[in-house]
Amino acid sequence: MPSINDIAQIAESLEKSPVFVARDRCVAVRNRNALCRCCVGVCPVDAIEVRANEIKLDAGLCMACGACTSVCPTEALIPLKPTDEDLASAAAAATVALEGHTVFACARISSKHLADPSLYAEVPCLARLDESIVLSLASRGAEHVTFVDGTCETCKYGACVPVIDATMLYSNELLAAHGSATRVERASEFPDATLVENSEGLFGSTRRGFFSEAAGAAKETALAAARTTIEQEFGYVEQDEPIGTRLRVTANGAMPHLKMPRHEATINAMDAIGLPVVDEIETRRFSTVTIDLDKCNACGMCAVFCTSGALKRDEAKSSSDPLEYLEFSAADCVQCGLCHDVCWKGALSISPIVSCEQLYDFEPVTFDMKAVKKPRKKMF
Repeated sequence: MPSINDIAQIAESLEKSPVFVARDRCVAVRNRNALCRCCVGVCPVDAIEVRANEIKLDAGLCMACGACTSVCPTEALIPLKPTDEDLASAAAAATVALEGHTVFACARISSKHLADPSLYAEVPCLARLDESIVLSLASRGAEHVTFVDGTCETCKYGACVPVIDATMLYSNELLAAHGSATRVERASEFPDATLVENSEGLFGSTRRGFFSEAAGAAKETALAAARTTIEQEFGYVEQDEPIGTRLRVTANGAMPHLKMPRHEATINAMDAIGLPVVDEIETRRFSTVTIDLDKCNACGMCAVFCTSGALKRDEAKSSSDPLEYLEFSAADCVQCGLCHDVCWKGALSISPIVSCEQLYDFEPVTFDMKAVKKPRKKMF
């Protein structure tokens, strides 16, 4: 059960911040050698600070663009306004209403009241979207996806354009790789099918939006839903224990592995869409790991710190036994880069280009650590 402190912290995040920071999911918290600063790099107002095994978000500076939540490989930044569940529900309903056309619109163009709000899903900024949302919709019958912006050049979220472009690029890459005809396009105007001549009665208190503040029983419901998502879906409960206690190595010789809801949704959607029609894909959601056995010393630190369990020791052996094998599963890799960053021998490399055969192979790639050349011990 979550402590009173846990609940209070989540409640505070709901009231003050559109993003909940699950600190122990951040690779820079798990290991100070981690180089990942994806969230810091995309934040247009420098609201995120990562240093000394800590990640902090200044809710007072945060503009609620959602860009940090879409680029974080370990899903340490969890969007609350809207939650993924609410966004997916609204998008699915709008897709049905438009007979297979999914429309997402930023808050800026939505505020002009040009289109029927039941026919599109609203986000603060299009940077809030990621591949898992797009591919999940495509796997459920969406034939076309349109991102409608509100003229980004003059928007306070304008710096987030590269994040939007990346989401479109990689979504289309994955869709094409699996033979889907669905594509994501960008537009600065609503599709004709969503437009309304008279918006009276469509907006205001009855408008189906994401940004009205809940009150009374509705607020309690929202809090319970957010808490359930954070604790059950992400397997996360904030604790005040020291970092060494929170993230201690488990009996299998690795730090606790993370459950990645978005990552799982992405690969499940890819599988539902169909078999790949290309040999390899370039993506930011998976990767290929290679180990140079001439440089490796079989220390196993890459497997110890792997966030998702994509890299594992030979599970038939105790963590105290000499390392004999490392297994790598491309489907489980989230491209966080921590395995590379902790390899002090520089023996491990990561590539965003992934073999489709390897991605869907139930058998992991095996690295034989017995082949590693151990330094000879000096006799005297």
